[in-house]
Amino acid sequence: MSVSWKRVSPPETTTPSRLRLARTCYDHLAGEIAVNIYQFMTDHGWFSADGSAITQEGRKQFLQLGISLDQKTSRKPCCACLDWSERRFHLGGYAGAAFLHHCEQHKWLTRTPGYREVYITQREKLAFQKHFNVFS
Repeated sequence: MSVSWKRVSPPETTTPSRLRLARTCYDHLAGEIAVNIYQFMTDHGWFSADGSAITQEGRKQFLQLGISLDQKTSRKPCCACLDWSERRFHLGGYAGAAFLHHCEQHKWLTRTPGYREVYITQREKLAFQKHFNVFS
């Protein structure tokens, strides 16, 4: 009896590239850009080791961006939300929603009304590059 060791390649995604790059996940940012920003934030100590709390450094950095995290809600301040297209985490919770709102207000991205798709132009990519070292 013999066994065949045929290499099986992972399935290719059918997700359109624009949707894979950036989209919303409920009320926060998702997609490739979101997981890269979350990785940057995590690497720079913005969150506790388990990702369930914002550190003093994280609060300082959010304030420097102009994002106030003073909330009057029982919602989680932050959480690692698994991204379905990237299979890595992006920022969820109140901080994730506040971050998406900030990005919209500062025209770092444009949402498509009624859809999850988010557009990021070349000019807008510069803001993400400057603050989070993405698109390098």
